[in-house]
Amino acid sequence: MHLDAEVGVVGVGTMGSMALWQLARRGVAAIGFEQFRVGHELGAGVGEARQFRDNLLEPDVRDIMAVAEREYRLLEDESGLTLLTMTGGLTIGRRDSALIRELTGRMVAAGESPLPVGRAELHERFPQHVLRDDDVALWNDRTGFVRPELSIAAAASTARAAGAEVVEGCAITAIEPYDDHVLVRSADRVWALRQVIVTAGPWIWRLLPQDAVPGGDVGRLLLTWFPTRDDASFSPENYPTFTREVDGVTLYGLPSLWSGTARVGFAGPRSRLSDPDELDRAIVPQPEIDLIERLVGELIPGLVPSVVRTGTHLDAYTPDGQPLIGRLGASDRILVAAAFCGRGFKMAPVVGRILAELAIDGRSRIDVSRWAPGRFAS
Repeated sequence: MHLDAEVGVVGVGTMGSMALWQLARRGVAAIGFEQFRVGHELGAGVGEARQFRDNLLEPDVRDIMAVAEREYRLLEDESGLTLLTMTGGLTIGRRDSALIRELTGRMVAAGESPLPVGRAELHERFPQHVLRDDDVALWNDRTGFVRPELSIAAAASTARAAGAEVVEGCAITAIEPYDDHVLVRSADRVWALRQVIVTAGPWIWRLLPQDAVPGGDVGRLLLTWFPTRDDASFSPENYPTFTREVDGVTLYGLPSLWSGTARVGFAGPRSRLSDPDELDRAIVPQPEIDLIERLVGELIPGLVPSVVRTGTHLDAYTPDGQPLIGRLGASDRILVAAAFCGRGFKMAPVVGRILAELAIDGRSRIDVSRWAPGRFAS
């Protein structure tokens, strides 16, 4: 049978763009299929900046994060774009909070020393933050932010330059594996490929068998921007990323990348959906806005506590909060990388490398067996 390419990538977003780039730079003939356009705002790879952190809050990704910066620097070299900025970062919470206890406990167990930032030091170095009486702050050097939209565009354009093809405005309706090939169908065309990588983000549940991941769903994450009173105080040089536990919620913050605003948001999904099309993007629940405005007004007084811009970021979620990476079921011709539960962007180029290695060699130098899609099989 005539093949249109060796590997097809369904979904050229966060993970798909990186997989396409990693395949193309290895000389593999690859086609990417994107139902919208590369860099669209409807999925997970949005928000202008995403946290990049190598810390013990997520011990299950430490082996991947150990090489994540190197892979981002490689893409920067090949694309000529600046994608990753290391700023260091703060973790703030009550001394007895789950966030602080979990982080310090894991650091001690790993033989690492927590780096506390005293109240006087915090006021001098990072006066943007106000601590409550029982709050403590910890510092992490290996923290910064990644530019998501720019990174997707960089990976896709670099893949194209290396010979990959990208078909935009093409919704895949079926993926059919056979003994020696896979057929990928859209409404008006069929492609024959040696293997297929499915990286469809929050649309993944439409393309997997219905019983593949019982309980898999889609999370809605709210993005909010606030005006700065003094933009220089919230520049990347002066205002590092942060994670903060307060009043039963976890907040994160990122420096100002556009003049006049900085982003503070809730970590984790604010609601769950069974399908992305259920979301009405014009509706932002007012209680969510009221809560984050109140917290910003108290804790970050250098920001005007009035949300001036919102955005919605969707991602797929699994019942155990861990991603899907690996072969799908009995087929050795379909790979899946999806359901990163809102925390995948920082490791995206490494996941792209893993997928390329699995497609080319049948194995990866990084063990991802714990994330095998088949772990939910009854």
